[in-house]
Amino acid sequence: MVKQMTKILVVLKSIYRLLESMCKVAETDTLPVAIDVNQLMTRMAVIAKLGISERTYNRWVKNGILAPIKMGNKHFYREEDLKDAVRRSINKGLI
Repeated sequence: MVKQMTKILVVLKSIYRLLESMCKVAETDTLPVAIDVNQLMTRMAVIAKLGISERTYNRWVKNGILAPIKMGNKHFYREEDLKDAVRRSINKGLI
């Protein structure tokens, strides 16, 4: 019985140390940048701006060419993020 309690105590101490280190990491992580919702482009606006079909849009999201900001089941984009994604993809020869 004492051996089992000792083992449990060792495991609990390990868990405690792990939680402490996770809390320290969480405290030092930066908070996400606030996003101005009025400056976001919708999925349909992106499709129109890029002159692509919905099927191409979905494929680009699936392949990681476009990385939407997801709010619920809706996709949004900041214009500068969209331009950057397209520029990187062109440089890589993906589009």
